[in-house]
Amino acid sequence: MACQICYGGATQPMLRRGTIFALTATLGASVASGCRGPEPEVFQVRVTSIDTHGGPALADEQVEGIMRHSLERAPSFSPAERDQRSQRSRGNVEVLNASLEYREIPDAADNGRDLLVRLFIEPPEDLGDELGRDGLDATVMLERKAGEADLESDLQLATDRLAIILQARADLARRSEGAVEGLLATRDAEIILETLAWIRRHPQDAQSRQAADRVAELINDEDENVGLLAIETIGEIGGPEHVAIVIDRIQLTNAGQVSRAYEAIARLGGPDAEGFLRFAARNEDEPNQRAAAERALRRVAEVGGAMDEAGHARTRGHR
Repeated sequence: MACQICYGGATQPMLRRGTIFALTATLGASVASGCRGPEPEVFQVRVTSIDTHGGPALADEQVEGIMRHSLERAPSFSPAERDQRSQRSRGNVEVLNASLEYREIPDAADNGRDLLVRLFIEPPEDLGDELGRDGLDATVMLERKAGEADLESDLQLATDRLAIILQARADLARRSEGAVEGLLATRDAEIILETLAWIRRHPQDAQSRQAADRVAELINDEDENVGLLAIETIGEIGGPEHVAIVIDRIQLTNAGQVSRAYEAIARLGGPDAEGFLRFAARNEDEPNQRAAAERALRRVAEVGGAMDEAGHARTRGHR
């Protein structure tokens, strides 16, 4: 079994074009459980649309029950009470409309089927801008081999996963105390990727700056996508003190890491950065990598990084 997620992808064509990452289907407590501070406002969620695209379907009551169970994993959301269906909000509780789409897609390769599930929750009024383009909209693909598929349990698993993803986005949008630290501490690659992307959009945020050391550690993450995005992110929030860490952690045989590292090191700046980039530009054998090192060297020189001998001491793997 495998499960995949597409960020901001509302339909299958977007799922094909969008960035898709493999993820585990193991679901535990909310990933936000490590966050500290007062209890956040809870948004009531009302399912107003269920669409199966003409395929196999569960009764609406079953789907609503699945949603109620999934929202238990998301402390910021809870099912709307039935007597709230005719009104937009009640008291200080904001009611958000939600739509759930799901459909089965046959997989000819193993005679199994994939289950594509999309959950959209309308953004709260005060978080619309903070949530950005993707908002509270995510799509999961759950893959099943022949004989393993069970629509009800698979839909529950996929919807649980979506609730966790949207809870993480809500925590980041609210800048909940300890949110960045807690989310980066998970072993969930998708949650970490969400958080790194948020940090890149908010490099001046205090939580982003405080996460620099943890981001540097993630360069060695077992998930390649996490490692690559961590390199890009440290260049946005780190400083000259992180240059040696980046040089030590990148794999100099990995072209994707090296090209990103050159740019990140240039952004970090300082004499160590200029020394390393000058050495790399002089000694890279691969033309594209050498060009990347030269561009990075020009960049760090433009911001006034002065070279000293320390830069030459951190040239692991180069001639």
